[in-house]
Amino acid sequence: MFRERLIVVSGKGGVGKTVVASAIADLCAREGNTVLVSFDGQTDRHPLFDVPLGYEPQEAAHNLSVMRVDALAAVREYVRRKIPFSGMYDAFLRSRMFRDFAEAAPGFEELMCLGKLYDLATDSEFSRVVFDAPATGHFKTLVDVPAATLQAVLVGPLNHNARKIQDLLMNPERTRVVLTTLAEEMAAREALELEAFLHERRMGVGPMIVNQRVASRFSLDEIEAMRSLTEPGPVLLAAIEAAKAESELAASQADSLALLQAETRDLWQLPRIIGHEPALLLDGLVEHLAGQAESG
Repeated sequence: MFRERLIVVSGKGGVGKTVVASAIADLCAREGNTVLVSFDGQTDRHPLFDVPLGYEPQEAAHNLSVMRVDALAAVREYVRRKIPFSGMYDAFLRSRMFRDFAEAAPGFEELMCLGKLYDLATDSEFSRVVFDAPATGHFKTLVDVPAATLQAVLVGPLNHNARKIQDLLMNPERTRVVLTTLAEEMAAREALELEAFLHERRMGVGPMIVNQRVASRFSLDEIEAMRSLTEPGPVLLAAIEAAKAESELAASQADSLALLQAETRDLWQLPRIIGHEPALLLDGLVEHLAGQAESG
Protein backbone atom coordinates (compact mmCIF):
# COMPACT_ATOMS: atom_id res chain seq x y z
CA MET A 1 0.00 0.00 0.00
CA PHE A 2 2.37 2.71 1.24
CA ARG A 3 5.79 1.80 -0.14
CA GLU A 4 7.68 4.92 0.95
CA ARG A 5 9.75 4.70 4.12
CA LEU A 6 8.40 8.00 5.53
CA ILE A 7 4.66 8.73 5.46
CA VAL A 8 3.67 12.20 6.64
CA VAL A 9 0.07 13.03 7.61
CA SER A 10 -1.06 16.65 7.83
CA GLY A 11 -4.15 18.81 7.44
CA LYS A 12 -6.17 21.54 9.08
CA GLY A 13 -6.51 21.37 12.84
CA GLY A 14 -9.64 19.53 13.94
CA VAL A 15 -10.06 17.28 10.90
CA GLY A 16 -9.02 14.08 12.68
CA LYS A 17 -5.40 14.07 11.53
CA THR A 18 -4.15 12.06 14.52
CA VAL A 19 -6.89 9.45 14.06
CA VAL A 20 -6.03 9.06 10.36
CA ALA A 21 -2.27 8.91 11.08
CA SER A 22 -2.90 6.24 13.71
CA ALA A 23 -5.01 4.19 11.30
CA ILE A 24 -2.33 4.45 8.59
CA ALA A 25 0.35 3.37 11.08
CA ASP A 26 -1.84 0.46 12.19
CA LEU A 27 -2.28 -0.60 8.56
CA CYS A 28 1.47 -0.30 7.83
CA ALA A 29 2.21 -2.43 10.89
CA ARG A 30 0.47 -5.34 9.15
CA GLU A 31 3.33 -5.36 6.65
CA GLY A 32 6.30 -4.60 8.89
CA ASN A 33 7.72 -2.91 11.97
CA THR A 34 6.27 0.63 12.11
CA VAL A 35 6.68 3.65 14.36
CA LEU A 36 4.13 6.45 14.72
CA VAL A 37 5.89 9.73 15.51
CA SER A 38 4.36 12.90 16.93
CA PHE A 39 5.74 16.35 17.81
CA ASP A 40 2.80 16.94 20.16
CA GLY A 41 3.94 18.00 23.61
CA GLN A 42 0.46 18.42 25.12
CA THR A 43 -0.04 14.92 26.49
CA ASP A 44 2.03 12.15 28.05
CA ARG A 45 -0.09 9.33 26.60
CA HIS A 46 -1.14 8.60 23.06
CA PRO A 47 -4.83 9.54 22.75
CA LEU A 48 -5.81 6.40 20.82
CA PHE A 49 -3.36 3.68 21.82
CA ASP A 50 -3.28 4.83 25.47
CA VAL A 51 0.41 4.09 26.01
CA PRO A 52 3.12 6.43 27.32
CA LEU A 53 4.23 8.97 24.73
CA GLY A 54 7.90 9.86 25.13
CA TYR A 55 11.18 10.14 23.27
CA GLU A 56 11.82 6.40 23.32
CA PRO A 57 9.55 4.21 21.13
CA GLN A 58 6.84 2.50 23.17
CA GLU A 59 5.15 -0.66 21.93
CA ALA A 60 1.47 0.01 21.23
CA ALA A 61 0.49 -3.11 19.25
CA HIS A 62 2.08 -5.90 17.25
CA ASN A 63 4.75 -4.38 14.98
CA LEU A 64 3.68 -0.88 16.04
CA SER A 65 5.42 1.60 18.36
CA VAL A 66 4.62 5.22 19.19
CA MET A 67 6.92 8.04 20.25
CA ARG A 68 7.14 11.81 20.56
CA VAL A 69 10.14 13.75 19.26
CA ASP A 70 11.50 16.51 21.47
CA ALA A 71 14.04 18.95 20.02
CA LEU A 72 16.25 19.21 23.11
CA ALA A 73 16.30 15.45 23.59
CA ALA A 74 17.27 15.11 19.93
CA VAL A 75 20.16 17.55 20.42
CA ARG A 76 21.42 15.64 23.44
CA GLU A 77 21.24 12.37 21.51
CA TYR A 78 23.12 13.94 18.57
CA VAL A 79 25.89 15.25 20.86
CA ARG A 80 26.27 11.86 22.55
CA ARG A 81 26.69 10.18 19.15
CA LYS A 82 28.97 12.71 17.45
CA ILE A 83 31.12 14.45 20.05
CA PRO A 84 33.88 12.80 22.13
CA PHE A 85 33.44 13.12 25.90
CA SER A 86 29.89 14.26 25.29
CA GLY A 87 29.04 13.83 28.97
CA MET A 88 30.96 17.05 29.65
CA TYR A 89 28.26 18.98 27.76
CA ASP A 90 25.23 17.34 29.30
CA ALA A 91 24.75 19.88 32.09
CA PHE A 92 24.88 22.76 29.59
CA LEU A 93 22.43 21.02 27.23
CA ARG A 94 19.98 20.66 30.11
CA SER A 95 20.42 24.23 31.30
CA ARG A 96 17.93 27.07 31.05
CA MET A 97 20.46 29.05 29.01
CA PHE A 98 20.55 26.43 26.23
CA ARG A 99 16.76 26.01 26.31
CA ASP A 100 16.33 29.77 25.86
CA PHE A 101 18.77 29.72 22.94
CA ALA A 102 16.97 26.82 21.25
CA GLU A 103 13.59 28.51 21.60
CA ALA A 104 14.91 31.84 20.28
CA ALA A 105 16.89 30.54 17.28
CA PRO A 106 14.55 30.52 14.24
CA GLY A 107 13.91 27.01 12.99
CA PHE A 108 16.40 25.36 15.37
CA GLU A 109 13.91 23.18 17.22
CA GLU A 110 12.16 22.20 13.98
CA LEU A 111 15.46 21.22 12.34
CA MET A 112 16.49 19.09 15.33
CA CYS A 113 13.13 17.29 15.31
CA LEU A 114 13.41 16.71 11.57
CA GLY A 115 16.90 15.33 12.15
CA LYS A 116 15.48 12.68 14.48
CA LEU A 117 12.78 11.91 11.92
CA TYR A 118 15.53 11.50 9.30
CA ASP A 119 17.40 9.03 11.52
CA LEU A 120 14.26 6.97 12.07
CA ALA A 121 13.52 6.87 8.34
CA THR A 122 17.04 6.05 7.18
CA ASP A 123 18.83 4.20 9.98
CA SER A 124 16.49 2.39 12.35
CA GLU A 125 14.77 -0.95 12.88
CA PHE A 126 11.50 0.41 11.49
CA SER A 127 10.45 -0.37 7.93
CA ARG A 128 7.85 2.45 7.99
CA VAL A 129 7.82 5.77 9.83
CA VAL A 130 4.42 7.47 10.03
CA PHE A 131 4.72 11.11 11.07
CA ASP A 132 1.64 12.66 12.67
CA ALA A 133 2.75 16.10 11.49
CA PRO A 134 1.62 19.49 12.80
CA ALA A 135 -1.41 21.20 11.29
CA THR A 136 -1.18 23.06 7.98
CA GLY A 137 0.47 26.35 8.97
CA HIS A 138 3.17 24.86 11.19
CA PHE A 139 3.71 22.02 8.72
CA LYS A 140 4.44 24.47 5.89
CA THR A 141 7.05 26.14 8.10
CA LEU A 142 8.51 22.73 8.94
CA VAL A 143 8.85 21.79 5.26
CA ASP A 144 10.76 25.00 4.49
CA VAL A 145 13.13 24.84 7.50
CA PRO A 146 15.89 22.79 5.76
CA ALA A 147 16.00 25.17 2.77
CA ALA A 148 16.08 28.20 5.07
CA THR A 149 18.94 26.63 7.04
CA LEU A 150 20.91 25.95 3.84
CA GLN A 151 20.57 29.61 2.89
CA ALA A 152 21.61 30.84 6.33
CA VAL A 153 24.42 28.36 7.08
CA LEU A 154 26.65 27.73 4.08
CA VAL A 155 29.10 25.19 5.57
CA GLY A 156 29.49 22.85 8.50
CA PRO A 157 27.47 20.08 10.19
CA LEU A 158 24.25 22.10 10.31
CA ASN A 159 24.38 22.68 6.56
CA HIS A 160 25.21 19.02 5.92
CA ASN A 161 22.34 17.75 8.07
CA ALA A 162 19.84 20.21 6.59
CA ARG A 163 20.74 19.02 3.09
CA LYS A 164 20.22 15.36 4.03
CA ILE A 165 16.84 16.15 5.57
CA GLN A 166 15.76 18.16 2.54
CA ASP A 167 16.83 15.37 0.19
CA LEU A 168 14.66 12.92 2.16
CA LEU A 169 11.59 15.15 2.28
CA MET A 170 11.77 16.11 -1.41
CA ASN A 171 12.27 12.55 -2.67
CA PRO A 172 8.86 11.10 -3.66
CA GLU A 173 10.28 7.58 -3.69
CA ARG A 174 11.16 7.87 0.00
CA THR A 175 8.58 10.29 1.41
CA ARG A 176 4.85 10.65 0.82
CA VAL A 177 2.52 13.28 2.32
CA VAL A 178 -1.05 12.18 3.01
CA LEU A 179 -3.48 15.07 3.39
CA THR A 180 -6.47 14.84 5.71
CA THR A 181 -9.57 17.01 5.47
CA LEU A 182 -13.28 17.13 6.15
CA ALA A 183 -15.98 17.61 3.54
CA GLU A 184 -16.37 21.23 4.68
CA GLU A 185 -15.57 24.27 2.58
CA MET A 186 -12.85 25.84 4.77
CA ALA A 187 -11.10 22.55 5.49
CA ALA A 188 -11.32 21.49 1.82
CA ARG A 189 -9.87 24.74 0.51
CA GLU A 190 -7.06 24.64 3.06
CA ALA A 191 -6.25 21.06 2.04
CA LEU A 192 -6.12 22.05 -1.63
CA GLU A 193 -3.85 24.99 -0.82
CA LEU A 194 -1.53 22.69 1.13
CA GLU A 195 -1.53 20.21 -1.76
CA ALA A 196 -0.52 23.00 -4.18
CA PHE A 197 2.20 24.16 -1.76
CA LEU A 198 3.68 20.66 -1.61
CA HIS A 199 3.48 20.17 -5.37
CA GLU A 200 5.45 23.41 -5.81
CA ARG A 201 8.21 21.81 -3.74
CA ARG A 202 7.94 18.63 -5.82
CA MET A 203 7.09 16.46 -2.84
CA GLY A 204 5.24 13.16 -3.14
CA VAL A 205 1.62 13.90 -2.26
CA GLY A 206 -1.48 11.73 -1.99
CA PRO A 207 -3.94 10.43 -1.32
CA MET A 208 -6.14 13.16 0.11
CA ILE A 209 -8.37 11.54 2.72
CA VAL A 210 -11.82 12.96 3.44
CA ASN A 211 -12.52 12.02 7.04
CA GLN A 212 -15.94 11.60 8.70
CA ARG A 213 -17.91 11.31 5.48
CA VAL A 214 -21.65 10.91 6.11
CA ALA A 215 -23.81 8.87 3.75
CA SER A 216 -27.51 9.73 3.67
CA ARG A 217 -29.62 6.61 4.14
CA PHE A 218 -32.95 8.30 3.36
CA SER A 219 -34.03 10.88 0.81
CA LEU A 220 -35.92 13.98 1.96
CA ASP A 221 -39.09 12.57 0.37
CA GLU A 222 -38.71 9.38 2.39
CA ILE A 223 -38.20 11.39 5.56
CA GLU A 224 -41.34 13.44 4.92
CA ALA A 225 -43.26 10.22 4.23
CA MET A 226 -42.19 8.86 7.62
CA ARG A 227 -43.20 12.14 9.28
CA SER A 228 -46.68 11.92 7.74
CA LEU A 229 -47.38 8.59 9.42
CA THR A 230 -50.36 8.65 11.73
CA GLU A 231 -49.34 9.58 15.27
CA PRO A 232 -45.66 8.57 15.19
CA GLY A 233 -44.37 7.89 18.69
CA PRO A 234 -41.53 9.80 20.40
CA VAL A 235 -38.92 7.19 19.43
CA LEU A 236 -39.89 7.32 15.77
CA LEU A 237 -40.02 11.12 15.84
CA ALA A 238 -36.48 11.22 17.25
CA ALA A 239 -35.33 8.80 14.54
CA ILE A 240 -36.96 10.94 11.86
CA GLU A 241 -35.20 14.06 13.12
CA ALA A 242 -31.86 12.22 13.24
CA ALA A 243 -32.39 10.99 9.68
CA LYS A 244 -33.21 14.52 8.52
CA ALA A 245 -30.09 15.96 10.18
CA GLU A 246 -27.97 13.23 8.62
CA SER A 247 -29.46 13.84 5.18
CA GLU A 248 -28.85 17.59 5.43
CA LEU A 249 -25.24 17.06 6.54
CA ALA A 250 -24.63 14.61 3.69
CA ALA A 251 -26.01 17.14 1.20
CA SER A 252 -23.77 19.85 2.66
CA GLN A 253 -20.72 17.58 2.45
CA ALA A 254 -21.51 16.72 -1.18
CA ASP A 255 -20.76 20.30 -2.28
CA SER A 256 -17.31 20.31 -0.66
CA LEU A 257 -16.64 16.79 -1.92
CA ALA A 258 -17.40 17.94 -5.47
CA LEU A 259 -14.85 20.75 -5.03
CA LEU A 260 -12.20 18.26 -3.92
CA GLN A 261 -13.00 15.79 -6.70
CA ALA A 262 -12.62 18.55 -9.28
CA GLU A 263 -9.16 19.55 -8.00
CA THR A 264 -7.42 16.39 -6.84
CA ARG A 265 -7.00 13.04 -8.56
CA ASP A 266 -6.41 10.72 -5.61
CA LEU A 267 -9.31 11.11 -3.17
CA TRP A 268 -10.19 8.60 -0.46
CA GLN A 269 -13.11 8.74 1.95
CA LEU A 270 -13.47 7.50 5.52
CA PRO A 271 -16.90 7.27 7.16
CA ARG A 272 -17.95 9.00 10.33
CA ILE A 273 -17.87 6.39 13.10
CA ILE A 274 -19.63 7.34 16.33
CA GLY A 275 -19.65 5.76 19.75
CA HIS A 276 -16.86 3.19 19.44
CA GLU A 277 -13.91 2.50 21.70
CA PRO A 278 -10.57 3.64 20.20
CA ALA A 279 -9.53 0.10 19.28
CA LEU A 280 -12.79 -0.58 17.43
CA LEU A 281 -12.65 2.83 15.77
CA LEU A 282 -9.15 2.13 14.48
CA ASP A 283 -10.09 -1.35 13.30
CA GLY A 284 -12.98 0.10 11.30
CA LEU A 285 -10.87 2.85 9.75
CA VAL A 286 -8.04 0.45 8.90
CA GLU A 287 -10.46 -1.79 7.02
CA HIS A 288 -11.79 1.19 5.07
CA LEU A 289 -8.24 2.36 4.28
CA ALA A 290 -7.31 -1.10 3.03
CA GLY A 291 -10.41 -1.14 0.84
CA GLN A 292 -9.64 2.31 -0.55
CA ALA A 293 -6.09 1.23 -1.36
CA GLU A 294 -7.30 -1.88 -3.19
CA SER A 295 -9.92 0.02 -5.21
CA GLY A 296 -7.42 2.78 -5.97
